[in-house]
This record gives sequence, C-alpha cells and structure tokens, in this order.
Amino acid sequence: MTRNRLLGRGRPKRAGTVATMTALLTPVIVGVSAIALDGGLMYLQRRQAQSIADASALAAAYAYYNTSNLTLAQTAAQSVASQYGVTLGATQVTSPQTGYMTVSLSTSNPRAFSAFWGRGALSVTASATARGISMSEPYSDCAVILLDPSSSGSLTIDGGADLTTTPSQLSAIAPVQVNSSSSSAVVVLNGAQVNATIDAVGGDSVAQGSHINGAINTGESAIPDPLASLPTPTIPPATSTPMSGYPGWGSYTLSPGLYVGDINLGNGGSFTMQPGIYYIQGGSLNVANGAILTGNGVMIYVDNGGGTINVAGGTTTVLTPPTSGTYSGMVYFQDRKSSVTPTISNGANITMSGTFYAAGAPMVFDGGSKTNQYSSQMIVKSMLLSDGADIDVPYSVNSVASKTSISVALVK
Repeated sequence: MTRNRLLGRGRPKRAGTVATMTALLTPVIVGVSAIALDGGLMYLQRRQAQSIADASALAAAYAYYNTSNLTLAQTAAQSVASQYGVTLGATQVTSPQTGYMTVSLSTSNPRAFSAFWGRGALSVTASATARGISMSEPYSDCAVILLDPSSSGSLTIDGGADLTTTPSQLSAIAPVQVNSSSSSAVVVLNGAQVNATIDAVGGDSVAQGSHINGAINTGESAIPDPLASLPTPTIPPATSTPMSGYPGWGSYTLSPGLYVGDINLGNGGSFTMQPGIYYIQGGSLNVANGAILTGNGVMIYVDNGGGTINVAGGTTTVLTPPTSGTYSGMVYFQDRKSSVTPTISNGANITMSGTFYAAGAPMVFDGGSKTNQYSSQMIVKSMLLSDGADIDVPYSVNSVASKTSISVALVK
C-alpha cells in the first residue's frame, strides 16, 4: 500500500503538460495556417492580376498598331483594366519599342487569416508586353477560278493548247475551279494538254488524243467569287490625267493616275509603268506591234466603259502587282459588270505575277500566245485556250491578291 502511494506520487502530471504545450503552440499553428491560406489567396490574386495585365497589353497593342497613337493605346488598356476594377495610370502603359506595348500594374487586397500576425493589405504585381502583327492570307487557294454558273465549255482547251498550273503551298497541285453546272463544263479536244487538277461542278468532254496530266473531278461544289467584296478603286482627280497615246520607237515612262480612253502602246516602243494604280476610264490597254511593257508595283483597273486589255503581235509584257495596301497582289482588275473579253493573241509573251481579275468577262488566249508564267492566279468568267496557246499559271500564296488582318500576341 505504501509502495503504491509512493509510486502514485512519482507519476508526472501528463494532463497539465499537454494543456500547457497546446496553449503555447496554438498561436503558432494558427499563424502558420493563416499564412498558408493567405499565400494561396495571393497566388490566385497574382494569376488574376497577370490576366488583367495580359488583356490590357493586348488591347493597347492592337490600338497602337492601328493608330500609332500612344494616348489611344493607353486609353484602350485603361478601359480593359477598369472592367476588372483596376485603375491604370498613363505611366503604367508604355511603349518600350516601336510596335510593342507594356502594361505594369499592382493590386492589393485586405488580409484574411494572416491579420492574426500583421496589418495592412497584401499586394501583388504583374506586367505584360504585347505587339501587333500584320497577317496576309490569300482570298482563295485556286490558280484558276471560272465563275460562269452554267455555260457549256466554260473551260475550253482546243487546237494543241496547253494549260499548266504549278503546285501551291497548301495542296499538291493548285486546282482549276470551274463553277459551271453544264454537262460539258470542261471541254478538251484536238490534241490539247492539261497539266492540272480540275474541279468542276458539271461534267466534262475530253476528246481522244487530248492529254490530261492530273484529274478532272466532276460533281464538285461551286465556290463564290473570293474577291466579290473588294472595293473598286476611287477615280483619281482629272487633273492628274497622263497622256493616253504614245508614239513608238523610243523609251517612255507612264505614271499612275486617270487615263481617259485607250492606252495604245506599240511600234516597237519600250514603256515603263511607275508603281501605282492605272485607272482606265472608257478605254482599253492595247499592247501590240512589238512593244515592250514593264512595271513593278502596278495595278491596272479598267472600268465598265467598254474597255479591256488586249496584248498581241510579238509583244513582251512583264508586270508585278503592289505588295501592300488594299490591292496587294492584284495586277489587273476589270470592273465586275464588264463583259468585254480580255485577249492575249498572235505570239504575245506575257509574264504577270499576282491576280488577274475579270469576274464578268470571258478570257481568250489564242494564236500562239505563249508564256512560261502568265499570272499567279486568274479569276474570270470563263476561259478559252486555242491555236497553240501555252499558258502556265504558277500559283503562289505569297504573290496573289490577299487580305490583311491584324493579330496581337503577347511577348515572353
């Protein structure tokens, strides 16, 4: 009995020790938990702040790319940030280099659990840089588009003529699109040759002795005129009208502007077109009798006044289109309402890059017209190749009429 009492007296008082330790450690445990919880909240706040900075920078970059006006870019960024309850000062929206916009911001939120340890708000910062990007894409990935919806022989290749398209960047062979639903939408006869893939809504008629290196796919879907919404150019002021008639046997320079009536180039003369838009009103561009015509950055527009383009008689024509602006990639534009036939004939040798566009008119190549590179793309109502015409349409996504869009991207 005495021993038990002695043993009982010797035992430590465990309940009191645990209570004491709990009392001492509870503030630490609560504090660490509070910091962990507020740390998680700060992480979420940091992500939210970064999202706001990203969106604001993208808005600023888009506005700056379109206007080159820093104030408007700052306003765009401030407008986006305000939608998230963040106020940006002008000094927080800057342009570190041309085309780039940077947004820097900070947000603060009251403490939650960590108020146990301290006072004041918790702040997070974020920044983002974005830039505008100009992107060009072709209106269509076809080398030749024939828009006539119903005619027989919408594409006719006859008399030893040869039509070739070269591969595009997006398909094995740049196709020829024939929208006609006629049972004989495509006609190939008398030893003609086709080096292309043809997609036709209607049927085909291929005579014996003709050569098809590719395929004629019938029963395909029609495609709309890809340039239907492209505006016609504005008529230049009459005061800028250059001379329309030129003698031969000499060298001459043509300036862009308004030409009233025909432009007749011939008699062995050498003619150079300066870059720009040549607006022909009520007339045609006629190149004949051994003339040489060259021009870079040129678009020829013919209105609905009865004119077109005629190239014949052993001439040489080398033209390239503008590389920027509304008519980037467009070398020839005939009014959509005009049905006057553009004609390349009698040994004409033409090299044109860019898009040749005459949506309402049939196109004719005949009489030995030959070229290794006619145009990068042709969009016309219908097409006739005959009498040994040899036409190559070397489609390239980088050299046809294209539409420009603006994109913005964050810069890491």
